[in-house]
Amino acid sequence: MGKRKRKGTKVLEEEVEEGSRKSTLIQLGKISKRIRTLKYDSESVFDETKGLNEIIPEIDGKVQEVTLANDKNKLKVLEYTEQNIPRTLKKYWRQRFDLFYLYDEGILMDEEGWYSVTPEAVAAQIAGRCRCDTIIDAFCGVGGNAIQFAHTCHRVIAIDIDETKLICARNNARIYGVQDRIDFILGDYFKLIPKLRADVVFLSPPWGGPSYISKKEFDLKTMIALDGEKLYYETTKITKNIAYYVPRNVDPQQLAKLVGRGNTCEVQQIYVNGKFKAQMAYYGELKCHDAAN
Repeated sequence: MGKRKRKGTKVLEEEVEEGSRKSTLIQLGKISKRIRTLKYDSESVFDETKGLNEIIPEIDGKVQEVTLANDKNKLKVLEYTEQNIPRTLKKYWRQRFDLFYLYDEGILMDEEGWYSVTPEAVAAQIAGRCRCDTIIDAFCGVGGNAIQFAHTCHRVIAIDIDETKLICARNNARIYGVQDRIDFILGDYFKLIPKLRADVVFLSPPWGGPSYISKKEFDLKTMIALDGEKLYYETTKITKNIAYYVPRNVDPQQLAKLVGRGNTCEVQQIYVNGKFKAQMAYYGELKCHDAAN
């Protein structure tokens, strides 16, 4: 593992080995694989405030129940096959077992999920670093990270503002046998922050689609619609233990500046199959001991 130092941060290059990925994911598959009958009609998927009532009992507001009634056709489109996958997603289709080892068991993804979900081996590694009692996945998408957090954390709070993504995430968590450890919350993360409590928060906000790759440098503040710097500072109201998953072309110095002068963070460069995939920034108690020196 190669290392290079920069003021205020340490960048760690880490290769996700293909061999170890296979052995780990095959083991997960053996644990979770089972015969299932998926029922979509009139099935309650998640409540926007019911799950939060269990987390913070004093929350105000009426419980809003979201169901899958009359949505079967929409869900069929989310269950892609080699025959119905759009041409624009063909290259991601070839990587489907890297994204979800149990893809053939009925995994659901919307179009954005195909190019935004964290590869399973990477998500498993991140989950190992974020091991804790309660973790928040602030932008859970179709559930790739939340599923792996459920293997290492006692409780996962998975939030997304997109109902379709939460339908996919709940379904996918069921396939992996971890749905009982995840609270799925439909809502705006920024608005929920005052009500949330957790040991760790995982941030993986939308990057704006595959076009981010063409940018020489990805500015965390201006190129993420949510303002990536504001997102970090608002999250510190919940905890200082933040894991921030960002594009590969973000300047590590920008990540380091978030913690302020004299403080440090740890930044990992993540490679998958020899290709630079993304960066992980760890803050608070999540950073390794070496990164603090």
